Amino acid sequence: MMAKLSKKDQQGFIIIGGVLAVLLAVFVMGYQLSSKPKLDDRSCPVTIARSTAIVIDRSDDTPSQTLEEIVARTKQFVSDRAEQGELVSLFEISGASRTDLKPVFSACVPQRDGSDIYENRRKIQRQFADRFTKPLDAALAGKPVKSDSSPISEAVTDLSASKYLAAPANRLIVFSDMLQNSDNASLYRCTSAKSAIEEFRANRAGAIERPTFRNTAVELHMIPREGIGRDTVNCRDRFWAWFFGDNEGADAGLTTRMLPGGARVQ
Repeated sequence: MMAKLSKKDQQGFIIIGGVLAVLLAVFVMGYQLSSKPKLDDRSCPVTIARSTAIVIDRSDDTPSQTLEEIVARTKQFVSDRAEQGELVSLFEISGASRTDLKPVFSACVPQRDGSDIYENRRKIQRQFADRFTKPLDAALAGKPVKSDSSPISEAVTDLSASKYLAAPANRLIVFSDMLQNSDNASLYRCTSAKSAIEEFRANRAGAIERPTFRNTAVELHMIPREGIGRDTVNCRDRFWAWFFGDNEGADAGLTTRMLPGGARVQ
């Protein structure tokens, strides 16, 4: 029969247990910190596993309720689907983007929250807001700029060949009326998708005629335009079905959703 431990011995075991608990916590904290990947000034790891490019067409007037929904859907994407370490880049389409396409925002999703045991949760949450949500909100606050051209296809083609859609898995989110209008092709008053495609390909000879996507989920969020006519709608839809037709991979796909609102084409 084991002898009963004295009060002093019990206190000693408690002290030893407390020391071991502290050492274990320090070890876990050190392991967690050492195992985190090194990040650049955009909060991006050396290897980016997933990327998303968001394109907002600002080349024409857009109703306020449409703009509000664009912001809401973008924020919902970040909240519900964007993963930590994912590169998220925001681009605006206007006449200037034809030869000067660059992101108004580009950063990887940083850590959103942490553990009370070995991390400073408030600091992590503050850094997430400062490095990601606040600059993204500022970029989303941009206003439409009336342009003589709307080079949607050229901008998307450039993105398809860029570092912004070069991860193993990608997502392209486009907010636009998809009424291509440039010196390469115009879908305004278009009645033949075949003719529009042929014109576009002929004018793009020597450049990329149709983008090649790999493992890219494409989402088109359509800005409504009233008064364009059924023939133009059919031409537009067939043109873009051809345009996005070269896409392979497990995540490849094309989905379309309408946005609220409605405005006459000027």
